Amino acid sequence: MVGLRIRRKFPLILGCVVLIFLTLKRGKQLRTYELFIPNQEPKAVWDFVADFSNMPKLNTKIQRWELLDEAGNFERWTYRVVTYETMVGGALFGLNENHGEVLVEPVKAPDHYYLQEVYTTYSLHGYLVVKNHGKMHFRREVRHGVRGTLFQQEAFSDCPLLLAPLCSYEIDHNRRNFLANLVSVFAK
Repeated sequence: MVGLRIRRKFPLILGCVVLIFLTLKRGKQLRTYELFIPNQEPKAVWDFVADFSNMPKLNTKIQRWELLDEAGNFERWTYRVVTYETMVGGALFGLNENHGEVLVEPVKAPDHYYLQEVYTTYSLHGYLVVKNHGKMHFRREVRHGVRGTLFQQEAFSDCPLLLAPLCSYEIDHNRRNFLANLVSVFAK
């Protein structure tokens, strides 16, 4: 009799265990993006992106932001920032609150510059915490006889496996918007 009850509940118990595993287990979503910006020096693009006051022009999902602190000089600096961004289904899920640290430095001036971001994102009204890392490279390059800047970015997220498709969509949507806005800034 007891064995029959356990056999009937086994699929439900197994389903709950799998759901808990997929909710708690972190995935590794790595995305890469690339953009060539003609007729622009790497330092000019790097300077624009590294200045966080320009970020709302590039990431239009930022509703507001706070600079917590910064240190360094014009060549190498770090800063901490908090941003509040809309997300897919923002009316239901609320704003993403991102606590980030950014490192900005030249690698091999004037041909190669670097920006690294490490963010902790609080989503779903703070119930979901995701670590995000980004590395941006700004390099001098010539394509089809035109000199310009090659912008490359790696974006990494440790979103739970259950929500990985949503996280990947969110990252891709943000980056497409960011890259389109970056092109428009330097096309003027």
